[in-house]
Order: sequence, then structure tokens, then C-alpha cells
Amino acid sequence: MVSDESAHSPTQLNLSFAGCGFLGIYHVGVASCIQKYAPHLISNHITGASAGSLVAAGMLCNLPIGEAATFTLNLARKARDRALGPLHPQFNITNHLRSGLEVFLPENAHTICTGRLFVSLTRVRDRKNVLMSQFDSKDDLIQCLLCSAHVPFWSGIMPPLYRGERYIDGGLSLNNPILNENTITVSPFSGESDICPDDKSASFMHVCLAGTSIQMNCGNLFRISHAFFPPVPEILSNMCKQGFDDALNYLQKSDLISCTKHLSVLSSIHSGSSFSLEQLVKEEKKLHYCDDCRQKKESLSVTSLPPPVVQALQAACDSVNKGVLATIYKMRVFKVLSLMTAPWILPFDVGIVMAQK
Repeated sequence: MVSDESAHSPTQLNLSFAGCGFLGIYHVGVASCIQKYAPHLISNHITGASAGSLVAAGMLCNLPIGEAATFTLNLARKARDRALGPLHPQFNITNHLRSGLEVFLPENAHTICTGRLFVSLTRVRDRKNVLMSQFDSKDDLIQCLLCSAHVPFWSGIMPPLYRGERYIDGGLSLNNPILNENTITVSPFSGESDICPDDKSASFMHVCLAGTSIQMNCGNLFRISHAFFPPVPEILSNMCKQGFDDALNYLQKSDLISCTKHLSVLSSIHSGSSFSLEQLVKEEKKLHYCDDCRQKKESLSVTSLPPPVVQALQAACDSVNKGVLATIYKMRVFKVLSLMTAPWILPFDVGIVMAQK
């Protein structure tokens, strides 16, 4: 649970990633933008629920953003390979997530994340929200992340155990944890989050689901369905690009983009240390007249996703659009036959799963 008092420092900017299922690819786009243009934000505290906590852990451990995008897209592809999608008995999302975290997270991940990563969990016993920030080992961290990403029935029937307690998806009780008033909230659903899509909708109706503002419009209805049943790679690629663009737009408006030599100055300004008040005012004024900062901000109009992410998105799109099998799978006749034969094939798949268990 939250025990680090520095997490509530009024001068520190923190990041909060909302839970969103397969829409976590949006967070990958946001993370790639922050890593490229505002890396000083990663040195602060990061919190999240469900898929958001996975991205938060990856950012703190400095995971290659291209590999994170590839893993997310491959997971979505595996879910789409089955007739029932992620609900198919042979698709175990928990096992896929565990194997991915064991490969990508470094051995000292728990040391890196302790006191800096805050994972939102929902305790089954009393349905209360719990924020975990202390991790004893890499396996302890992974189990905590898996509990935060466990959607009841969709991920499995029995809630997983963590330190003797059963927990489920943290997004059910607190989907966008707020550590202090300077927490930057990130959500793939259009609404009132700091970084989120802008649907330009005429709807003024908003609902707050477990701390996440969601605008009542058709775009969000599609996003909610895609969170549980992943769309085609082209749509996921667009979501990743949108996350990058939305984050870049927010960083520009909030004046959080500076050149490398001024990152240390910004850090001192935010912490209020190593400079007197007069020096802080002078240094802050200099940031607005720095040629390097101005050139960097002017070049943002032609910026795009990092090459590793672009390559991962392109590879995912090519995997379903090229080849003879891809052409057959896209035929309407094959899709109809797949749905018609599902009632006969499904009992056979269930039998295989039961035999394996």
C-alpha cells in the first residue's frame, strides 16, 4: 500500500495510466512520446490499473518500446485466432502475460519499481481498493501486476492470490489512481483525462467509472468493446499513433518539452532545491528563450512514432494481410464456416484444456 510520503509531494508530476484491456496499445504510444520528449517525467512516480500498470512497470524498467508494442500486438493476434476470441478456453491471457513479464522485466525490476510504481488492486474480500508499491522480488511484482489485470470470468473464474489475499482488476475500484493534485492522467477513452482522445463530440454527458471520466459517445462504445475483444491490427496501429499524438499535444500545451541541458534545471525548479528563489525565476525565464528548446519544439510538427514502434505496427499489419492463408482467413465464407463449426469444435477444445489441467 502507499507508504512513500514523497509520492504526495505537491511539486512532483506523476503519471497515471488507466486500465483498458487490449487498448493498452494506446498507452504504448503515449509512453513512446514521453520517453522521447519528456523523459524527466519517468523519474517520478507512475501508477496504473490493469493494462495501465503493465505499461507503467515497463516505463520504469526502461523496456524497449518496440518490443512492448510487438508483444501487445501479438497478444491481440493470438486472441483473434480463436472463434470466440479471448473467451476461448485454450486462450489463457494470464499465462501469456506472465510469460511476457518474465522475459521482458529485468531481474531487479522489483528494486526499480519499489516506491515508484503504484499498482491498483481490488481486494475480493471487501471490494476495497489497494495501492501496492512495495515488492519483495521479481515474482512478487509479476504476481501483483497479474492480479491487477485479472478481469473476473473474462480472465478466469478463480481470482489469483497475492500475499495470502485474493485480488482482481484494480480498474473495478480505482481505474485512474491519483497520487496528488499534479498527477497526469492518461486514458484511451475520450473524456476529461489529461491525455485522452478528443472525439469532437457534441455530447456533454460524462460518466465517471471507477475514477475514469468517459464521454457518452459512439467512439467510446467502440473502444469499450475493443478493450475486451481486440480489433484488427490496422485499428490498433491507429490507436497507438493517436496515443503518441495526444501525448505530444499535451506536452506542448503544458510546456513540458525542453532540450537535454535544461532537464536538470527543470528538475531543480520542480523540486525547489539547489537554487534560490531569484535564481529559479531567472532559470525558468531562460527556458523560454533557449534556441535548442525553440528548435526542438518547432520540429515537433514533423515528428512521428519511433522507428521500432513503426516497424512493430507494420509487421503486425503485414502478418494478417499478406500470404495465401491470410487471404483465405479474410474471406467471408471462411468466417461463416468458422462460426458454424464452433459449436462442434468447442467441446473438443474444452476437453483438451481439461486434460491438460
